[in-house]
Amino acid sequence: MNISLVAERYAGALLELAIEKNALEEVYNDNLLITGTCDASKELVLLLNSPVINTEKKEIILRKIFESHVGRLTMTYLQIMVRKKREALIPAIAKKLKDLYNEYKNILSVQFKAPVPPDEELKKSVLELMARYTGKTIDLNPEIDESLIGGFVLSWEDKQYDASIRREIENMKNTIARINLYKKRI
Repeated sequence: MNISLVAERYAGALLELAIEKNALEEVYNDNLLITGTCDASKELVLLLNSPVINTEKKEIILRKIFESHVGRLTMTYLQIMVRKKREALIPAIAKKLKDLYNEYKNILSVQFKAPVPPDEELKKSVLELMARYTGKTIDLNPEIDESLIGGFVLSWEDKQYDASIRREIENMKNTIARINLYKKRI
């Protein structure tokens, strides 16, 4: 079973239902909470994947964790996933729903790696440049990577723009390596 494909189908169905029920923003925010909770708690993910723990206990635990924090539609979806014994897919579906939501809302998620946190002026410039280049609303995700030395790297979809000093040094090493110092010159 291809988990990614199954998660995409469930996420697509949940997205369509949320649009139909005019609860898209609520379901999206609920799934951000689910993703964050699963990322922060390995124990929860292990519980969802465990074949030893029965479905009733899993449903009770999910209800205690999420019922007061998520909407009715999301809670019903979680209960259905547990009853259908698809609870192990919940973290993957929540992440896939974010991708589908971004696609639906024409939002592009861009990773911005730099050795230091970017200031507001640089963020604004990158947002404007990427919005002009892609024609989409940009969700900029800054990340600190001290190995870049200086500059920055932008990553989105399957593309990357590397304006780092580390890359320039690597390019210089490659150029120098191609020079044959033993070749007689006239």
